Amino acid sequence: MDSFSVSQSVSGDVAVMTIAGRVDSLTAVTLESELTKVMKEYKKIVLDMKSVEYVSSAGVRTIMKVLQSTQKSGGGLKLASLSNTVNEVLDNVGMTQFVKTFSSVDEAVASF
Repeated sequence: MDSFSVSQSVSGDVAVMTIAGRVDSLTAVTLESELTKVMKEYKKIVLDMKSVEYVSSAGVRTIMKVLQSTQKSGGGLKLASLSNTVNEVLDNVGMTQFVKTFSSVDEAVASF
């Protein structure tokens, strides 16, 4: 199993969170904690998911919570660089109706 990690960079007024590994019931707690910290300072967040191999229902819940919180604060959440597998999971659960996806981080950042 590959290790899970979350790292942050900033592009203007947008926080870019790079996620790697599996987002499941064990790692979704860490992801939510990291994103909650970031939301205290940034209203606009891009999740760079190019190295995410898998997203479980717990991961989907975490992404939805962050989406709702950022929207309530006048910001937003965008997803970038999804693998076909992760995109298919998010599409199957209807998430792509609520959160915009982009092929690159630069495109997602520019969309704000």
